[in-house]
Amino acid sequence: MNIFVTVGTTKFDNLIKTVDKKLKDLDSEITMQISNGEYKPKNFEFFEYTKDIKKYFIESDIIITHAGAGSIYELLELEKKIIIVPNLDRIDKHQKDIANYMDSNGYAKKLDSFDRLIETIDFVVNNNFKKFEKEIFFKANEILEHISISK
Repeated sequence: MNIFVTVGTTKFDNLIKTVDKKLKDLDSEITMQISNGEYKPKNFEFFEYTKDIKKYFIESDIIITHAGAGSIYELLELEKKIIIVPNLDRIDKHQKDIANYMDSNGYAKKLDSFDRLIETIDFVVNNNFKKFEKEIFFKANEILEHISISK
């Protein structure tokens, strides 16, 4: 099993450190994208950034990700199994909201506690998620019409 861990553009040392320590004996290939984090994994391959992150997404069976909307929606479009970990060290708390939404609607699994990491991976391996249906949003004509009327 291939697992990819991504934190996006903001450091998330708690996630990287937890995965590095708790999954070191797991029989899986694990690669981590750590951003500018201070903690450097000792047990797995890692890098800060790549222009080709989609390659890692495609090659992985499970992605453990921060709760950044861009990452999550790209992974949903690729129909990947996702474990979402809100970065509560951030000042804004929107990551918790998006993680809750994805979990409660059956699109992904939220990691509630770092202590439940292995249990959460087992859950994701043995369950399927609801397919995310992307809604095409193209309202430019309506917006332009509204602006013209408002003048």
